[in-house]
Amino acid sequence: MDISPNRYILSLNRGALVLSLLLLNSIFSQQAAGFGDARREYMKVQVRKMFYHAYENYMTYAFPHDELKPLTGTFTDSLSELGNLKLEHLPQNYQGSALTLIESLSSLVVLGNNTEFEKGVLWLAKNLTFDVDARVNLFECNIRVLGGLLSAHILATDSKNRLEEGIYQNQLLHLAEDLGSRFLLAFDTPTGLPYAWVNLKYGVMENETAETSTSGCGSMILEMGTLSR
Repeated sequence: MDISPNRYILSLNRGALVLSLLLLNSIFSQQAAGFGDARREYMKVQVRKMFYHAYENYMTYAFPHDELKPLTGTFTDSLSELGNLKLEHLPQNYQGSALTLIESLSSLVVLGNNTEFEKGVLWLAKNLTFDVDARVNLFECNIRVLGGLLSAHILATDSKNRLEEGIYQNQLLHLAEDLGSRFLLAFDTPTGLPYAWVNLKYGVMENETAETSTSGCGSMILEMGTLSR
């Protein structure tokens, strides 16, 4: 399977999920050529255990909210909190966007679990909406949500992982287009550099901070460029 970053992995998972991918990649890379067969098999088993420990507990205790709180076994709807160090302008009715599920889809395919991948894709296609009154960090929402949706769409339409004809009809691409359109409101500035924050329902808030960063502006090109294609 071709799992090169420029083809599939637009958005890396956090914590144990990203560690799983890094370990899995090392197992099959030339750098791991010195490992004996027994050692490689052991590492593959450990990678799968780490991923499913994180994924299954999220699905059990936090889904469809954004993230699992591992110590309490509860959840947080964190998309509106990411990058928001002062926790300002938090929404009152936001109840999550299944953020961890979105970020896990590419990992599921890399690990060969197309059944769970299909379930996740179809759930998102039916239930996810971005018409929510939530102020989000443009950088975080771009790399995690837009990137995750685009990765899943590419995987869902790839010949090796293609979902059954008629079941998947580019729903995730339509969601990505909707989200990207909401991002565009942040680019309405004198310089063309986007605001760092945007409300998904109402656009840029009145008196929004104009502070931004080179990474927050420049990294948008990967996901937005892929969406444009």
